[in-house]
Amino acid sequence: MASTPVRLTRACDPPILVVKTTLLPQQSVLEAMRKNPLRNKQSLEDLVAVRVVRIAEVVARLATQTIEAKVGLRNTDLRILNLLDRTNGVSVSEIARRAHVDKAWVSRSLRHLETGGLVIRSSLRQDSRISVITLTARGRARLNQVRPLAEAHESRLLAGIDKAAFKGQLDRLMINAEGLLAVER
Repeated sequence: MASTPVRLTRACDPPILVVKTTLLPQQSVLEAMRKNPLRNKQSLEDLVAVRVVRIAEVVARLATQTIEAKVGLRNTDLRILNLLDRTNGVSVSEIARRAHVDKAWVSRSLRHLETGGLVIRSSLRQDSRISVITLTARGRARLNQVRPLAEAHESRLLAGIDKAAFKGQLDRLMINAEGLLAVER
């Protein structure tokens, strides 16, 4: 691909620099690739793990810009509320296990959610040392505010992608990643 700068101007506007792009013939592209001394080395940027982390960072930033701004939920809050959705209570240890984070992180986030009335903490009947966290009606209502925003983002994010197949591949990727994590311990 070759780029040529072109100046576009109208009488009343300052000059605008636009880059005009033209495709090189396939032979030129192949020649350039052959001359590249690094052509046989895979960039870490090509690794799935690196790409997944980059996508996660972009999606997290998007959530911060929209969901936190409009609904007042931080990414960490939303992560816990999502874990509690459709459950009748989960222990702090189980939240930490499912979220792949330490219990101290969960406890700090839960204090914030409790203060906001989005979750309640109670003791397990069989063992009062174990705290069970439950989503309140207010917490469920807040999640219901988030759903349309999250669904709209997902629709745009998955444009041109077979949603069911992709989600199946993500499930497989998570199983594989959790398997690797278990081996590394």
